[in-house]
Amino acid sequence: MKLRLLISISACALALQTVCAQNADDFFHTGAQAYLTNNIATAKDQVAKGLKLFPDDVKLKKLDELLKQQQQQNQQQQQQKQSQQKQSQSKQDQQKQQSEKQKEQQKQQEKEKQQQQKNQNHNQNQQQQAEKQPQKENQTPPGQMSPEEAKRLLDSQKGDEQLLPASQKEKPHDRDHPLKDW
Repeated sequence: MKLRLLISISACALALQTVCAQNADDFFHTGAQAYLTNNIATAKDQVAKGLKLFPDDVKLKKLDELLKQQQQQNQQQQQQKQSQQKQSQSKQDQQKQQSEKQKEQQKQQEKEKQQQQKNQNHNQNQQQQAEKQPQKENQTPPGQMSPEEAKRLLDSQKGDEQLLPASQKEKPHDRDHPLKDW
């Protein structure tokens, strides 16, 4: 009975080994299918397992080299994409900076124009006030003369002056005509 048990266990173990046993071609085919379906992680795993068991297999070595080249190309592409993104980002940043500078310059120009307009308005207001002040000074309230007007008036009247005759002390009375007292 012991012998039968031993024989059956060894038969089962042998069957398991034949079922589970894979050769290098099986690892290669599984890895190649995974590679073709763009499942790179599974392909690398199968090739690594196959190379552990069969380190001298040419097909597995070639597939491993192909996977490494693919990985390098992917890394290069990613680096190129990153560099392109950085370049485009830097260009965008430069454009933003330029547009901000232009906006600042426009704002500065607008401020300068506003300041010039304020200065012009201020100068015009001062001129208008200066023009109004002499008019106000020349204007005198009604019924009064300014000292300049009085002087001019007196000067203009000098030529028209006449001397008054000397006054007589008393008028002679006409004795012939008495004063009437009524």
